[in-house]
Amino acid sequence: MPVYNTEKRVVSAITSVLAQTDPDFELLVMIDASPDQSSETIHRFLSENPDSRVRVFDNRTNLGVSGVRNQALDEAKGRWVTFIDSDDRYRPNFLSTMHAFAQTHDADLVVCGHTLVSTDGSHRDRSAGSTGVRTGKQAGLELLEDNLTPYVWDKLISVDAITDVRFPMDIHRAEDAVFCLGAYTGSERTAVIEPSLYEYTVDANSATWGKVVPVEESDRLLEHLSQQAGHLLNEPQGLSAFKISCILTYLNNAQQAIGLDKAEGGEIISQCQRRISWNQIAAALRIKPVFGFAGILLKASPAAYRRLYGTYVRRMYGI
Repeated sequence: MPVYNTEKRVVSAITSVLAQTDPDFELLVMIDASPDQSSETIHRFLSENPDSRVRVFDNRTNLGVSGVRNQALDEAKGRWVTFIDSDDRYRPNFLSTMHAFAQTHDADLVVCGHTLVSTDGSHRDRSAGSTGVRTGKQAGLELLEDNLTPYVWDKLISVDAITDVRFPMDIHRAEDAVFCLGAYTGSERTAVIEPSLYEYTVDANSATWGKVVPVEESDRLLEHLSQQAGHLLNEPQGLSAFKISCILTYLNNAQQAIGLDKAEGGEIISQCQRRISWNQIAAALRIKPVFGFAGILLKASPAAYRRLYGTYVRRMYGI
């Protein structure tokens, strides 16, 4: 559990872990030199509610979310790994259900549904992908095609699948996707299940939603994805899937810029427009038509793209 500027929600996140019906776990709380009162809040709560299963790492130097997650992976003692953000919550049966499905399907990676908790208090369940079991290779292709979630917090992962997989340190958005691609391809069998077991808080001021990354960072993200995809890119299906990731990466980057002022946001959107190729759009039209049409819109009229996707974000996420 990385912790940064979440003093008002972190205790709720911790209690959701301690309330698991499966009690066989350790919780690594990774305080990342948080400038608010998160550290004091956590230590006060644990002094009043001591639990030997909780280990706190109170870093005095900010490592970033990738840094503290890598630190936790190096420190973890269990055979399985899960992640939780410090402003979210597990459902009480998260661990027990995920472990049960792992055993039933002989899977070394399990993905569950999740619930979006919007700023207006509304809830909406969202699936992780098509339910069932697939090979790790197929799961990796599905991630690249945006048919399987790229988030770490909706997964139970065997440590054997991620022996050499870590989070990249030079990107600060979508680093989850790089790790998940390595985890998927490192697994023998991946199971996707229907139940929503994770409550994800959508907050415009969070690290995910409150930051617009430079387009050059999106370039580095794609370099990491390409390296992690490895042999998948030796096959036509893998190359086509990677083109979907390329167009989606720049569409997402352009979408982040919608909330900026016209000049700054317009420059980022224009850079993304130039990076999307017609070859990628053609691949998207065959595999994920909605991305293909979005790419055409961005190429043809960045202003229209900005208006339409601004409306989409407001309606979809309430921000």
